[in-house]
Amino acid sequence: MTAPSSVLVVEEETHELDAIAEHLAGAGFSVLRAGSTDEALAILEKEAPAALVTDAHLPGRIDGHELARLARERFPALAVVMMSGHSDASSGPLPEGAAFVAKPYLLERLVPTLRQMIAA
Repeated sequence: MTAPSSVLVVEEETHELDAIAEHLAGAGFSVLRAGSTDEALAILEKEAPAALVTDAHLPGRIDGHELARLARERFPALAVVMMSGHSDASSGPLPEGAAFVAKPYLLERLVPTLRQMIAA
């Protein structure tokens, strides 16, 4: 049996972070949590997650878009999913190869999106 893929979830709203983490854990993922981009960068330096799921608008020295870009530059194989309460990714550019999931559809689309990206 293989170890579960780890996913770093970055979300400032604790109740949303808990719900996403619980959903991913229930689907068999190992979940790392961060409430800011600064915290996420520190985790990325220590851990090697298979995926990063980040909100677009986050507290920290950089926003979620910049976090995604930096993470993909440093870890090119990292699966990156941007999420936002806005209906599209127009609030910033997506890194090449990243996916976008609008929060109203997050729980139904996140697991299939991650599985597809990690398997690729």
